[in-house]
Amino acid sequence: MRFSTAALLSQRPRERAGWIALVAAAALVGFWIVDAAIDAVVLERRGWSAALVHPTPSEAWMRVLVATLIAAVFALRQERARLHLLSSAVAEAPDGVQISDLGGHVAYSNRAVQEIYGFSPDELRGKHVNSMNVDPDFASRVILPAIQQTGRWTGELEVKHKDGRTFPIWLTTALVFGVAGKPTAAVGIIRDITERRRTEQKLRSYATQLEEATRLKDLFADILRHDLLGPAATLRMTVDVLAKRESSPTTTRLLGQMRRSCARLTDLIENAAKYAKISTLEQLELETLDLRRVLQDVVADFQVPIQDDAARIALGSLRDLPVRANPLVSEVFANLVSNAIKYGRDGGTVTVDVEDAGEHWVVAVADHGEGIRDEDKQRIFTRFERLEREGVKGTGLGLAIAKHIVELHRGKIWVEDNAGGGSVFRVALPKARPL
Repeated sequence: MRFSTAALLSQRPRERAGWIALVAAAALVGFWIVDAAIDAVVLERRGWSAALVHPTPSEAWMRVLVATLIAAVFALRQERARLHLLSSAVAEAPDGVQISDLGGHVAYSNRAVQEIYGFSPDELRGKHVNSMNVDPDFASRVILPAIQQTGRWTGELEVKHKDGRTFPIWLTTALVFGVAGKPTAAVGIIRDITERRRTEQKLRSYATQLEEATRLKDLFADILRHDLLGPAATLRMTVDVLAKRESSPTTTRLLGQMRRSCARLTDLIENAAKYAKISTLEQLELETLDLRRVLQDVVADFQVPIQDDAARIALGSLRDLPVRANPLVSEVFANLVSNAIKYGRDGGTVTVDVEDAGEHWVVAVADHGEGIRDEDKQRIFTRFERLEREGVKGTGLGLAIAKHIVELHRGKIWVEDNAGGGSVFRVALPKARPL
């Protein structure tokens, strides 16, 4: 008879006793009938009914004895199968399983223990656990007393391989109690954690490198903002002063080029410092803002500069637009409006509007310029990538900064073609949930 794994491991003692009793009853009934038939048909001693209903005392005892033996065989086979399953599971367990007596001498080691330490079963049997540790007294001094006091010990320790090398293991030990309820042995679960320790060391090293990189990035941002921006501003002021005093067309033209170069240098420093600072933020402090007010302020800031370009900004009729955002988000829309003016048609109109997209507000900034090729629509959001247009200067950091700010707000930014020519930049920001 074959027993299923679930049946062998899930049965409680009372359930197993019930099955044995059922087998014994079935065996008694079956053999009672068979023995009565043998008496009546084969031996022809008496009729079948008499042999079945009125057996002699010896016949009754024999039938009971045979049924008991059958039940005993069933119970022994079941228990044997159960013990074999458990012993095989322990022997083939992926972690090391070692049993020792209360004095610390090894009595059993499964295959994993043999592979971990490199010893054969005969070499491990009878060995004291102290001899397997780098610290020869650690088990006697720490582990064994802890097991006797609390019933278990768990921790990491250094052990020795047969070839002499040392390595770390994670050991979990506990007392094993006998039938009388007294401790008879100790069992230990052993796991080689060499790879885990190596991985932890790599992670610690990587974390240190990240901390150093972050520190250097902060230092770089400070150098850009404080140590480079000042000299660049001084240089620009000097050029402005010289330009006012010069009357030579050639010198004036050269000073104009220097002024534009200084302005570009200042823009580059400010944007690079801003990007370095933003990229180190793990979490922005968010507050409930009215997106309508943010857009109105951005548009107002561009009214004077726009007059020089003979362009105009059309801001849609907006209602209250609550968002959870940091005031830094205004930099995104300032950059998009600035780009729309730079790359739009001279004298054209830049339109700013907001769409309701369910859980998000989507801000659309549209121009009527030359547009953006499909192959460039992702590239323009990369650092130091920008579209070339005569007369337009820039660092290629503006859209990269905008994209990073939007992503810190768990939003999205992308560009589409404008149906009337040009481009539409869209920014999706999560709405503020009502209180």
